[in-house]
Amino acid sequence: FGGTEREDWENGTEGDDFDGIRELPPSSGTGSGDDDGERESQESAETTLAEHLAQQLAGLHLSPEDRAAVQVLIESLNEDGYLEDALDEIAAALAEDAEQREELLDRLRIAHRLLQSLEPAGIGARDLSECLVLQLRARPRSAAQVIAILICKSHLELLARRDMRRLMHETGADEALLREAQLLITQLEPKPGRRFA
Repeated sequence: FGGTEREDWENGTEGDDFDGIRELPPSSGTGSGDDDGERESQESAETTLAEHLAQQLAGLHLSPEDRAAVQVLIESLNEDGYLEDALDEIAAALAEDAEQREELLDRLRIAHRLLQSLEPAGIGARDLSECLVLQLRARPRSAAQVIAILICKSHLELLARRDMRRLMHETGADEALLREAQLLITQLEPKPGRRFA
């Protein structure tokens, strides 16, 4: 990546490298035809991200308090599917006193994990690194997946600079495995809410 492309990657505002790349859900194969893609786009255009998440939420057996906590987090997502506010800030805004704030923060932490278990994978992430890791964890386990997770957690800047020698040193992977991991990462959606925008 060049200067601005690397900055875009680090800031979660990727340009051409990720535009048009849509992650396939882990259960679907890679053999979907154009009709499936068009149908998915039409369905997404008709349903907002919040509605899509609320439909999934309705199918979960949750207490009214947990359901309300997840709904609060859904309302805190930006159009890319990232969580806009820190959990402690949300708790502070909703709680009346310190004791209630701690209780609410615990509930929001659980709600956050629930939110991140919903589709599309990567939803509710707080930054690009977390978004990519969530998507990678939803994929079948493999050596390349483990290396890809390590890269996304700690070495995105090296990947953006295409510093393969340093990546091999930092991850312990050989060049072939590193290329596999890189391919996995390029198939991810850095903005999971994009198809609903």
